[in-house]
Amino acid sequence: MFDVIHVSPVSVSFESDEDCPYYAGEPFDVCVNGKFDHKEDRNVFTIFGLEPGTSYDFKIGEQELSVETLKVNRVLKVKDYGVKADGETLDTEKIQGLLDACDHDLIVFEKGDYYTGPLNIRSNTYLYFEKDANLIGSSNRWDYPIIKAYNEDKSAVNASWEGEPNDCFMSLISSFDSENIMIVGEGTLNGNADKSDWWVDHRTMRGAWRPNNVFVNRCKNVSFVGLNIINSPCWNLHPFYSEDLDFIDLTLRSVPTSPNTDGFDPESCSRMRLLGTRIFVGDDCVAIKSGKKIMADNFYRPTEDLVIRNCFMGDGHGGVVFGSESSCGIRNVQVSRCIFKNTDRGLRIKTKRGRGNKANIENISFDNILMDGVMSCLVVNMYYYLSHDEYDEYADSKEWKPVSDMTPHIGTFIFKNLKCFNTKVCAGYFYGLPESKIDKIILDNIEVTFDKNFTDKVAPAMIYGCEKLNNASFYFYNVNEVETNEVYIEGVPFKC
Repeated sequence: MFDVIHVSPVSVSFESDEDCPYYAGEPFDVCVNGKFDHKEDRNVFTIFGLEPGTSYDFKIGEQELSVETLKVNRVLKVKDYGVKADGETLDTEKIQGLLDACDHDLIVFEKGDYYTGPLNIRSNTYLYFEKDANLIGSSNRWDYPIIKAYNEDKSAVNASWEGEPNDCFMSLISSFDSENIMIVGEGTLNGNADKSDWWVDHRTMRGAWRPNNVFVNRCKNVSFVGLNIINSPCWNLHPFYSEDLDFIDLTLRSVPTSPNTDGFDPESCSRMRLLGTRIFVGDDCVAIKSGKKIMADNFYRPTEDLVIRNCFMGDGHGGVVFGSESSCGIRNVQVSRCIFKNTDRGLRIKTKRGRGNKANIENISFDNILMDGVMSCLVVNMYYYLSHDEYDEYADSKEWKPVSDMTPHIGTFIFKNLKCFNTKVCAGYFYGLPESKIDKIILDNIEVTFDKNFTDKVAPAMIYGCEKLNNASFYFYNVNEVETNEVYIEGVPFKC
């Protein structure tokens, strides 16, 4: 059976309730108003090119559904307003002028190359990028205005870098204090960082910190559907202090060697869905965050109520990652029916001393996940350490430290119905703090096999002085309770 999961003025998205991760068990036909549209093999897909305020009859396999698209005031085509879309002319001013005049209107980007600086999206705006419509960010960093870290009275954060308030260049697509926004289509949002200098000397602040492709701050009821989002200067999608968000049927891509180009980084947000999305990036595919301690002390808001389902994640550092900037806490996250292929880690939780006593990560479940060629399948690490960090005796010491307002906490994690093939380094590596042990790890119906051709020994977690492993099983340090049921390593039952 299929459910309607999103409706815009020009599109309808569907999701199957099948148990198969990402792909459907069998391909099926999709018909629109009695005419064959295409054959589909994914659990989440979208039909585009529909007319606003119109009723459509869909037949998906043998199932029939009727859906009416959303109504709009006007349909405005960008090229009718003097926009060149020739890939060379900087179209920022004319596009932004049209966006500023929009009120419950549909703005259509037809086929073309729209070369532009950053754009600001306001409330009640619908954008439609047709196939082969490419929004291309300027390669000149000084075409990007600088967003100051705080508003005037410092009551809110306007720009953030690695979990702290910082001045940042404005992102290609931004929205502040807005609601009811839909950006959909088969076109591309191209940050153009591969033809810019954003990735050069990337840890040096030059004027401000690097922008994202998309930054949504203090917004609600925002959705992105169907788009290709590529070549971001930094993170691709960064929702921040926002709520009621949908990210559906997207493709996120960055050059594998590009720095900090995470796919999806929700930070201090609530009620979100990431569905049917493909992510191939140079860092973590999904990195769920809630800021560093300065945010918990002054702008406390946890990230909560997030669903990640029917997604395909490949080649990144981690498939779904929590932290390490998680000082406001992360809770109520469900990850299911996903595929991780050739990522460094599959499911990874990372925190450290200093993130604070509000950094509670709890009520997290992973169900029905397929991993293939992943280095380390499951990692929970309370000693997160970056290679450019210096040794910190407080954060990195394995000795017991007094519990204080700097001590994070990790609750219960449920891992069930996982199939992990061609694992290279280890099945699972769990390392809590001696003074703040991981509450509980539940492993239920898990199958792990190894890649015997992988002979290197590699550290499974980013921990100072971490042991190096190869084709290893599960490791547990400072975990209060471990529960296992139907866990098999290379076909052999595993008990802890």
